[in-house]
Amino acid sequence: MNKIVRSQLRESVYITKEMFLDEKYVLLSPEIPVDQVLLDRLERWSFDYLLTDGEISEVAPAVGGGVAASEGAPLAAIDEGRQDATHLKEALSQYTVLLHFAEQLFGNFLQNNLLPMESIHDRIKTLLGQLRDQRRFLLRIPELNPGNTNNIVDNAVKTAIVAVATASTMKMPPHRLIDIGTSALLHEIGMIRLPSQLYMSNRELSPKEKKAITTAPVLGFKVLRQFNYPMQVCLAVLESREQIDGTGYPRAITGEKLSQYAKILNPASTFAAMASTRPYRSPIDGHTIMKTLLTGQNTRYDKEVLQAMVGTFSLFPYGTFVQLASGNRAIVVDITPSSPRTPSVRLITDRNGAVISEQPVVDTANEQYSVTGVLAPEEVAKLRTAM
Repeated sequence: MNKIVRSQLRESVYITKEMFLDEKYVLLSPEIPVDQVLLDRLERWSFDYLLTDGEISEVAPAVGGGVAASEGAPLAAIDEGRQDATHLKEALSQYTVLLHFAEQLFGNFLQNNLLPMESIHDRIKTLLGQLRDQRRFLLRIPELNPGNTNNIVDNAVKTAIVAVATASTMKMPPHRLIDIGTSALLHEIGMIRLPSQLYMSNRELSPKEKKAITTAPVLGFKVLRQFNYPMQVCLAVLESREQIDGTGYPRAITGEKLSQYAKILNPASTFAAMASTRPYRSPIDGHTIMKTLLTGQNTRYDKEVLQAMVGTFSLFPYGTFVQLASGNRAIVVDITPSSPRTPSVRLITDRNGAVISEQPVVDTANEQYSVTGVLAPEEVAKLRTAM
């Protein structure tokens, strides 16, 4: 398609073919003239050029049945943006329900020595449906804030979400997705048998305490065997802290000996931990998490699993605040698995940093809106306040 520079447009002219905001959104159909409202909107959005196979004309083209007026698809994108908060609230509610389930599960285990497999399977089946319907919002992991929830419970739930989503990208069949979700939800079950000061403290642990931590996977394995969980689930928990180069624990085994479930659990648990609030830091943004994980490829983490995680989250995961080449600041609202560097984003500010009320979605594959960086936490906090 050809580019039409915004400065070429004026009131009452027509475009002989459909004009696009980008390759996805029809902005103007041929029988609708350009008006001042549209020109003002384009300036607020900081669109320097538009795309079309047509050209500027002083007279209306002879066409029938136009597809969209200037108030059409762009405003649909804006309306979608207004709905995002509702969808995110629903995803947070779903996460909270799963969190409460895990709290009750662990509490019932500690108090009554019960660990019902069937109820866990039902809960993971529910999660699979939620990921199908609310994927763009439930995978905004750093925004899932549990308040005062125990770190172990929070990590278990977030690990389950990340692991199941990653395994889905790997095209695992439903029964294996239930296995990996169960393994993820229970991968810290041995940890809660240890004194809470070992995993709730923000101080550096002593050598003796660190050694005690390394026993948690073995304790978890024994617990699950006691309750007759499938061996593949038990092994995943036992091996959840192993690394493919053999530097993990408790057995220091290498990649070729590790189960596939364990290869998923390790980076999924790391993602969950980095994305969570800790006494000594705020959640880390998704882009930094993905970069950190990728530095461990072929040493800590399996290459195939990391590729699936990139396909699941991209290099700029859902909810990441980014700076664009246009000067706009934006938030990632969708990803393209085959193009992890070019997510779809919703514009939040104009090029001068002022929050705009109308916030269209643009494709960062468009050079004008390519991602040039990720906003620092301080900038994100200010932007959220302004929004």
